[in-house]
Amino acid sequence: MNLRRASLVGNPAADACPLETRAAARSGSRPAGSMLLVLPVPFRRRDGTLLFEQQACNGLRRWSEHFPHITIAAPVYPEERARGDASICWSTLESFEPERFTFLPLPWAYGYRAFFRSFAPVRRLLGRHIDQSTYLQFGIGHLVGDWAAVAAVLAIRRRRRFAIHIDRVEHQIIVQAARGKSLLRQLYVRLMSVAVRTYHRYLIGRCSLGLWHGADCFDEYARWCRESHLIHDIHCSSADWIGEARLAAKLAEAGASPNLRICYAGRMESMKGPFDWLQAIATARDLGVTLEAVWYGDGTLRAAMQERVERLHLERIVSFPGIIRERAALLAAMRSAHLLLYTHLTRESPRCLIEALLCGTPIIGYRSRFAEDLTARRGGGLYADLRDWRALAHRLRELAADRARLADLIRAAAGNGRRFNDVQVFTERSQLIKRYCPAN
Repeated sequence: MNLRRASLVGNPAADACPLETRAAARSGSRPAGSMLLVLPVPFRRRDGTLLFEQQACNGLRRWSEHFPHITIAAPVYPEERARGDASICWSTLESFEPERFTFLPLPWAYGYRAFFRSFAPVRRLLGRHIDQSTYLQFGIGHLVGDWAAVAAVLAIRRRRRFAIHIDRVEHQIIVQAARGKSLLRQLYVRLMSVAVRTYHRYLIGRCSLGLWHGADCFDEYARWCRESHLIHDIHCSSADWIGEARLAAKLAEAGASPNLRICYAGRMESMKGPFDWLQAIATARDLGVTLEAVWYGDGTLRAAMQERVERLHLERIVSFPGIIRERAALLAAMRSAHLLLYTHLTRESPRCLIEALLCGTPIIGYRSRFAEDLTARRGGGLYADLRDWRALAHRLRELAADRARLADLIRAAAGNGRRFNDVQVFTERSQLIKRYCPAN
């Protein structure tokens, strides 16, 4: 083993056909060097228009620089759920040339009944596109309803080489998400966790290339795979790095500002530990720190977080402006912060930590292999043990009192951030796929 760091209903095949015929379905084949991507990131169909998540759209553009044709298969988010989920920024797919891209909307089938009802037609559809594509890459994530995992099984049966991409340790996350539920629910989830781990180990053990986003995923999955590589799935370019003039201005302002400015950007969900985040800020205030804190994002816990803000008397300190949909504006907001405070409770690889570093914004939060690996070379981060929000509050007090140390962290974060840009990471991944996963 070589380890390197580096809901639709009815007939899904018929539903996908109008989109498929825009591109290579007319010829029934794909050009040499084409790639099939099966992803968990969902499509959305709104008023007859197909939408995709903004950062995933950037990924498609980067992939297209290396492959002559891309086929993307993903489930369609049920519209009633999509309307209530403000955490996803959607983009239309009209700018993607039909000669270069084929989009395959698949059923949303994360329930047993929907999955088994859709299984046969989706299997036929995916099997046909596996046969037509030169390269295969699957972003597996779960068990029931995971079409990427189904595609991996089909590839194994066809003796095809394929890559697997993972950005979170799913079998651990589903157990953590069930904490506080009934004993019966926790028992069910633990059995599901064992099944997910066993299923993923089977698929990963038979893939030709493992692309593990972040050190937590690498540590968990690399030992199961013949050819493993640590990657970073980012969508920022070198133009997004904080420049020398901006960095100098930020250092001067951080030294003179009476307030310590804190930010976070992400979903308001339990796995992000939002109540720990608020508790750390309230404790830092009680320790005498003058600060401002902003959480950019939205999610199901927004109302509960606002209630907790009022209970902790943080109304003048904490604000929730919602999602900033323009990427440049979000990065500008992150650059203006003195640090990013995070309290992630699960083993995942959140891109906001990388984005903070390239903005010259140090990352302060719960210790994880992902975060520590990001800052191992040049610094730019401070950590505390999981759930120890009191220790995070003391970190904030130390930095508020020692602005020279804060300046050192800002410089280190900026230096570390210059390691990352989307052109480089997608080029490296494309080269690996072409080397290890060509058609037999």
